[in-house]
Amino acid sequence: MSMTASGLKVHEGEQMPSVGLRATNGYLLNLRSFVGKQPAILVFFEGPSVTDAARERGDALVRAMKEAQPRLSDAGVALVAISTDSEKQQAAYLAEMELPFLLFCDERRSAVDLLGVATTDDGGNINASPTAFAVAIDGTIVDIVEQFEPRGLFARLLESIQRPR
Repeated sequence: MSMTASGLKVHEGEQMPSVGLRATNGYLLNLRSFVGKQPAILVFFEGPSVTDAARERGDALVRAMKEAQPRLSDAGVALVAISTDSEKQQAAYLAEMELPFLLFCDERRSAVDLLGVATTDDGGNINASPTAFAVAIDGTIVDIVEQFEPRGLFARLLESIQRPR
């Protein structure tokens, strides 16, 4: 398995760019959909199509998202989980993991490419490396975390969103 180096094209203090994704229920979402409505946490993760240790890491992150989702919802923060897997793979994974939130498909890697999220290549199976963005209600990126452990991640991102500017 090979990995591309980090080459993020966006940085803290910049506006989240516009790019569309499709959810497991067919819903279309633009990364800027939440601007003016609510802050958001966008999490790119290695999803359903990876195996072995990568699958274990992806599952652990998804369980952390599942655990954090009520706290984020209570704080008025949207949670957007994004993988490069197909809608069909994501729908099966959503059911398997009993997730209370939608997964968004970046199968063509348009968001990954636009943002510069690192990827892994496992024999032609390209997956986004774990990368999280905290986005304020005005669309400003207030925190970016790459190659993280799930523990404490959502508390950090929520704190970044709630920090006065």
